[in-house]
Amino acid sequence: MSDPSLKRLQYFIALAEHGKFQLAADAVNISQPALSAELKRLEDFVGKPLFHRSPVTKLTAAGEALLPYAKSAVGAAHRFNEYAAAVNTGAPTSISIGTVATFLHRGLPQTITDFSAAHPDILVTTEEATSAAQSDMLLGHDIDIACGHMPLQHPGVVCTPAARESFWLCAPTGSPITSIAEAVDSPFVIFRKSASPIYHDTVVGICRTHGFEPQIHHRTASWSAAVEMVAHGLGVSLVPSPVARSYHGDERLTFTRVGTRPNAPQAWITVRREDQSTLIGDLALDLVIASESLADPVADSVVDPVASPVADPVAE
Repeated sequence: MSDPSLKRLQYFIALAEHGKFQLAADAVNISQPALSAELKRLEDFVGKPLFHRSPVTKLTAAGEALLPYAKSAVGAAHRFNEYAAAVNTGAPTSISIGTVATFLHRGLPQTITDFSAAHPDILVTTEEATSAAQSDMLLGHDIDIACGHMPLQHPGVVCTPAARESFWLCAPTGSPITSIAEAVDSPFVIFRKSASPIYHDTVVGICRTHGFEPQIHHRTASWSAAVEMVAHGLGVSLVPSPVARSYHGDERLTFTRVGTRPNAPQAWITVRREDQSTLIGDLALDLVIASESLADPVADSVVDPVASPVADPVAE
């Protein structure tokens, strides 16, 4: 039996993503019976069903195991086509970086600027996405570098730790709150859990470590929104070091170091193993170095809850 075609793998991916045969068929522009027949041939090749057909269409264990490899194969083929076109036309090749928002405060913009100056024929693009979404994007070759807080467990990638974050109490200027202990009765502005489970759980965990449940009045999907709400007097927030550093000097805000638990969010930069020794790997290493250079030292345990106001977060 011949190896499965890329088209067949694309049909497999389409049904996995859409969950309905007709929607998947529409997405890849073939008829529903043709899609069913192609997927049956793929299952015959594998030797096991890839989907449960009822009561709803969903991946089997075999389908779950093979989906990342299908995405990787299809993505690699797309990248080959892009590079072939670049070789043919002389157009610049590209590197795409997936990132969570905090890497914008970790030196990512300057790193891209420096890399682009050194490699003017390489187009560097960015795509903001959650850590979880970046995993699929990296395996599917939609991005080349993933910058997030979730190490990807896959034999085809290399994950490098970048920095572990400390946290700061962010309060409006003039507020009597100068320590986490004094924030017990304050309204909190917090990252929405669906936007970042890691940040949400870390902030709640820090408050619990200090003996209270945060009174969450406002939920956001970005640190900039959280900080602006604090600046307008809507509450206080706990923000990671890169954000505190970025807003240092804003006269509307004060920042106080509250320390960090040992399991504070770890930043990771991930590339496909095949790209580790290429310019993609070089850019990823530059991002690791930039992130580490801007990192604060992190305590191994919770520090005294009465922390002194920060004089200069950059020097921490």
